[in-house]
Amino acid sequence: MQVKKLSWRIRLAFGVGQQAEGIKNSAFGIFLLFYYVSVVGLSGTMAGLALLIALCFDGVTDPIMGSISDSFKSRWGRRHPFMYGAAVPFAVSFYFLFCPPDGLSPFGLFAWLTSFAVLTRGFMTIYSVPHLALNAELSDDYLERTSLASLRNLFSLFGYLCVVGGGFFYFFKATPEYSNGQLNPAAYQTFALTFAILMVVVILLSAAGTHSEIPRLPKVKEGTARLSLMRIFNEVREALSLDASRRLVGAGIIFSALSGTMLALTIFVLTYFWGFNTDKVGTIMPLTILGAMTGAIISRKLVLLFGEKKTVYEVAVVWFGIFISVPVILRLFELLPENNSSSLFPIVAITMVLANIAIGVCVTIMAAMVADVTDEHELIYGVRQEGIYYGAISFMGKVASGLGSFVAGIIIDLSGLSDFVDTVPDAETLFRFGLIWGPFPLLVSVAVVAVIRRYGIDRARHENTLAQLAQLETNPVPPN
Repeated sequence: MQVKKLSWRIRLAFGVGQQAEGIKNSAFGIFLLFYYVSVVGLSGTMAGLALLIALCFDGVTDPIMGSISDSFKSRWGRRHPFMYGAAVPFAVSFYFLFCPPDGLSPFGLFAWLTSFAVLTRGFMTIYSVPHLALNAELSDDYLERTSLASLRNLFSLFGYLCVVGGGFFYFFKATPEYSNGQLNPAAYQTFALTFAILMVVVILLSAAGTHSEIPRLPKVKEGTARLSLMRIFNEVREALSLDASRRLVGAGIIFSALSGTMLALTIFVLTYFWGFNTDKVGTIMPLTILGAMTGAIISRKLVLLFGEKKTVYEVAVVWFGIFISVPVILRLFELLPENNSSSLFPIVAITMVLANIAIGVCVTIMAAMVADVTDEHELIYGVRQEGIYYGAISFMGKVASGLGSFVAGIIIDLSGLSDFVDTVPDAETLFRFGLIWGPFPLLVSVAVVAVIRRYGIDRARHENTLAQLAQLETNPVPPN
């Protein structure tokens, strides 16, 4: 069995690698849709469709990458060769995503966005699936895994904070030509180049920092079938045959789509629905990231308090839905101060921070729960498939910026917000936007809880699974 207690050097090296995905996800979730709709001029539906196509590509590549890394043999183990190799191509694709050539037609913009979104996500998959699998491989302890997931989530959120802080307070700050700095097309190239370089650095730091653990990580078992589409299909089928796995994946995808929709709409909501200027938007966004960081930090203590990861996840999901939906609904009924009131800003800021605390908890707990499912999978099927399961986690993160952006694009077009470029939407449009968006998060949160409700792995069951695995390792069952 794996070493349960890790040095802080290894923990930090593992965690820092998630900063790259945090940078990518925040750039996709916060700025990419806004850039292509409000700066470049692509329709919300076409931009959202491009990101949805890239997401469908991920639906195929994530399990394939998981299967490849699960069975990959090298002197650097199963995961690290991919972590090293993906860094530069991933960063280059990310840079060109924000640099479409001048003069492209709407279809040309759509094709450019689709192509480089697919490439960026594809190279992200090659890195992130093996990296995420280390969450289950570095330790098999119930709480240690929560700590690793928490640390990983913290670095991911730090990546978000870098993008948000750097975006609003440096790259997209107001200029004489652009009072709303997010509308400055020239700023996006420098923005993309800076964060592309940063992503290369943190990926290589993570790979090099955990390199010493390679001899202690699980190896490919002898007799593993050669890579083929049939083997991948069978591995995915086996993973989804577990009820706990199906419920985790289902709940995770739905919640990721919801949180991604919220993220993609945040600039639109703050700028148009609440009427905040760039300074106020730039103040709220980092606060929400700090809220999510707080959620990641307190996740382990919440598990100790409530006793079970599933209970913490359910409470956090409902908490999120309430604090995103209720302020918008109250505004529709004219139960909140007017947009020009000084008391509105703290109300919106506090509710958004509270909602993002829940996101930090949900993302952390989900990763820890998936790690527990991998042990049950090994007990039933006799093989460790962390790559397949963390391919699902990687896919969930991309659902947030893919399906979430697609849903956000539809909401933008249905409400009529896409008809207002460089102008403030009228009251009727804003009311229609609030009517569509307001109840949506709360209703979807209820659906997430309904899916996860019967997830059956608790702490006692997990400890029993580990005991059985230890017994099998000592006294392996002879083959038939």
